[in-house]
Amino acid sequence: MAAIMKPQPVTVLPDDTMNVAIRMMKEQNFKHLPVVDRSGELVGIVSDRDLKRASPSDVTLLEVHELIYLLEKVKVSQVMTKKPITAPPDSSVPSAAAIMVKHRIGCLPVVGAGKLVGIVTQTDLLNYLAEHGS
Repeated sequence: MAAIMKPQPVTVLPDDTMNVAIRMMKEQNFKHLPVVDRSGELVGIVSDRDLKRASPSDVTLLEVHELIYLLEKVKVSQVMTKKPITAPPDSSVPSAAAIMVKHRIGCLPVVGAGKLVGIVTQTDLLNYLAEHGS
């Protein structure tokens, strides 16, 4: 899996706010952010879908400053998926793909020795397939 895994992925902390996660995803053009504690242990994953679901609707009557205030109050830990499905670093590309298909997930955190060491996304798998064929 080392051939497709992104090592040392960008992460957020459980106590970071939704605003921090939203800003990081927009700036980096990511759809998923692993959530780690201060020791580097994976404690969750937050997706753009999680953040959209937890955000006020576009039809709300909130003013911009009220919206920003609310998003600063909600922590990533409140909207993340806890105990995400993971894979060890020595997994094969086909087994990583099979895990993602089976569980219908868009990314797969890679955990070794209890710490987050990388991440594999659907895009990584598609790029690999495009380069190496079937």
